[in-house]
Amino acid sequence: MDLTAYSSEETSFAASAGTHYAAEAAAEVYRTGGNAADAAVAAAAAVAVTEPLMSSVGGGGFALVRPPEMGSGGAELIDYYDCMPGKGLPPSAFGAGGSPTTVILKYGAGVKSIVGAASCAVPGSLRGWELLLSRHGRFTLRETLAPAVRLAREGFRLGKTSGMWCEVAEEVLRLTDETKKNFFTDGRPYREGDEIRFLELADTLESVGEEGADLFYEGELGRRTSSYILSEGGVITEEDLATYEAIVRVPLSFAYSGSIVHTNGPPAAGGPTLAQMARVISAYDLASLPDADYAKILAGAMKYALEDRERAYTEIAENAKVAERLMGEEYVRAQRARILGPAPGGAFGSPHTTHLSCVDASGLAVSITASMGYGSGIVIPGTGIPMNNTLGEPELNPKGFHALTPGERLISSMSPTVISSPDGDLVSLGSPGASRIPTAILQTLINVVVFGLPLEAAVSAPRLHAEGDLFAYESGASKPDLSAYERVLAYDEPSMFFGGVNAARRTPEGVFEAAADPRRAGGMAFA
Repeated sequence: MDLTAYSSEETSFAASAGTHYAAEAAAEVYRTGGNAADAAVAAAAAVAVTEPLMSSVGGGGFALVRPPEMGSGGAELIDYYDCMPGKGLPPSAFGAGGSPTTVILKYGAGVKSIVGAASCAVPGSLRGWELLLSRHGRFTLRETLAPAVRLAREGFRLGKTSGMWCEVAEEVLRLTDETKKNFFTDGRPYREGDEIRFLELADTLESVGEEGADLFYEGELGRRTSSYILSEGGVITEEDLATYEAIVRVPLSFAYSGSIVHTNGPPAAGGPTLAQMARVISAYDLASLPDADYAKILAGAMKYALEDRERAYTEIAENAKVAERLMGEEYVRAQRARILGPAPGGAFGSPHTTHLSCVDASGLAVSITASMGYGSGIVIPGTGIPMNNTLGEPELNPKGFHALTPGERLISSMSPTVISSPDGDLVSLGSPGASRIPTAILQTLINVVVFGLPLEAAVSAPRLHAEGDLFAYESGASKPDLSAYERVLAYDEPSMFFGGVNAARRTPEGVFEAAADPRRAGGMAFA
């Protein structure tokens, strides 16, 4: 039997996540009476334990939910992403004295990142999980956190992707003794295959399960977090934590090839970028095109949309208007003309992100993308909580370091997505990978909706990416005329450069599929 597809007689649930531990945590919660929302929170918490540099209680994210009662045309977005701290502080507290701690991470040609306490934004994970459960789940926070508590206490083996990132982030992980205590063994960072236990984090998650998210945002855990961050030069205050709220938003929805696509809309920029690409290519019969023309259209849509992403989405308050203009028919036609002429009928950012997808028999689909940036090198003493460094990532802060108003959400490329069709097809998907998030999702969308591929084939198919003067591609991917690009990167094997799509599906026939991107060390589970 195909390991990624199960008949409805054998299963009623599918999950895909950044680690096999997280996927199994989702299935465990579903088997005990939970639904896809409960399972998604269990997976998110388990990922925060077993993929410790990709997401965290000290980070944030987005959950795209398609409830069955809304049908194919409805969904909602829970925004629990990070926001700018510093409420109640004087202007002199910001900017890290003009000399924030900066490191060069050993990724590609080197990535410059601001770390330390001053890079920490207000995290939203616990508020987001709690809101998702209250609106769509059956279980309590304690019940959904139980698998993560067990993994943190009893231990797990570090996967390939996280092992590599421990090596990449070695300088960051040396920043404080507390961080070294959590991420070093025998004088070195943890490696793939090492057995890890996070005993303090287990106790923290257990306490949060018993007392709720208020423990972090309004209780002793929050006071400890704020006190430590402030003492280390950061700007998270108790007021920042007490006033943080997860927000329910109307997602961005658009039609594509007979399906409805729901994704993360403004003020985030990733979903609108995905939608802009899809709008541009929708005028072409992609399945009938020669490979070179297909690649030229796809690469052009990527290149121009990512150019707009960097240039236009700079003011949170204006992003909805920007998205409306960039997805408008007049602008889309102009983009098509730049690529092929008039159509018939009209530094690459942080990969420290993770995605998980859950779908159940009722038609409830949950797609979560979460991140902690590159990680700040800060672990709150006695809690095991690693903190984000999203204030230190330039692409999330286009106005500059500490330039946002306290309470203002950061801009994000995260694009949790759900695809639904009138015939009952339901796909939950998303990807990490910064600027490659929308391009990875777009190609998976095309593979499923246009080419009709099973989920595993759709996710594992060779990818391309075009951005600025760069064209990158994996062996087997379609290629345009490469002379049009100044930089060309060819990958002989699937590479995590192109994201890491995790997807789950219920087909119109009631067959459940799940696929974990071979470019990362993810996992799948069924129940």
